[in-house]
Amino acid sequence: MLLIFSKVLVVFIYIGVGFIANRLKVLPEESVKHFISLVMGITVPCLMISSITSQDINGNMYRNTILVLVLSALLYFVAAVVTTFISDRIFTDKDQQDRNVLASAMTGCNSGFMGLPIASAVFGELVFYYLAIQTIVNNTYLFVGSLSQLHHRESESSSKSLPGKLKPLVNPTSAATVFSVMMLFAGLHLPEYIMDIVEPLGDITIPLSMILVGVQLGGTDFKRLLSDKDLLITSAIKLVMVPAMALLILTPVPVDPVVKLTTLLAICFPSAVIGVAVAAQEKKNPQLMAEAVAVSTLLSVITLPVWIMVISYLYL
Repeated sequence: MLLIFSKVLVVFIYIGVGFIANRLKVLPEESVKHFISLVMGITVPCLMISSITSQDINGNMYRNTILVLVLSALLYFVAAVVTTFISDRIFTDKDQQDRNVLASAMTGCNSGFMGLPIASAVFGELVFYYLAIQTIVNNTYLFVGSLSQLHHRESESSSKSLPGKLKPLVNPTSAATVFSVMMLFAGLHLPEYIMDIVEPLGDITIPLSMILVGVQLGGTDFKRLLSDKDLLITSAIKLVMVPAMALLILTPVPVDPVVKLTTLLAICFPSAVIGVAVAAQEKKNPQLMAEAVAVSTLLSVITLPVWIMVISYLYL
């Protein structure tokens, strides 16, 4: 348990480094979009490829891969229904659009950008592999499923066609995941000299992505956001209630502990940064979504280590 705590602490120290770098203007906010492009376009795909293709598939991995996909989809469906129901009933002072935005913020998870590096750093390559599989479900929710929440109780749906909604799913990270999983199931491994290039590029994902989380928090007006009752309630539901509900659902399910660990871990991360872009695309108050993401990310510095300790105790 002490080892788990020390690894989590190192990850969050990286966040502190990014926060200080932003406040000192070493890494201004203008740099964020370029570093995100670097992480999502190069280092995360390399981390995917090096971590997944180094695995050796067996009967358990075949079965567990399917189970991670099915259980993750089930949890997202339940979370979306519950958070939409809750948002409609507790945010009665807000209009329907803002209720929908907060419901989506309670559901979507930053299990890709933030989750993959933490899974790799804390739990190793096997959990990283399963979490990479889980991001398929996560991204499908963010780019397709969340639209149902954002347009909840509206007479008209999104004007985008299905191909237009699915287009964001085609990106370097998704391509690297599909490529890596195909190689894994085919029993193929990259040549050593290629791994010598890909693996170091993937390794920088962990510190770089966490530093970027800190940079993003650096420009946050904490006093204003932390005095917003609705944002605090949204974060509490996202970071405490939804994972607790997922834990209750997963407890009686007769599957390998690593499946439960990965599926529950994914739900514990803060609101997805990509949700801001989706809200902007749908013209659904992206500023409110950005504020919900900022508050949940900040508070996850407290809740995420606790959940990792609980998950580790239950499933390791």
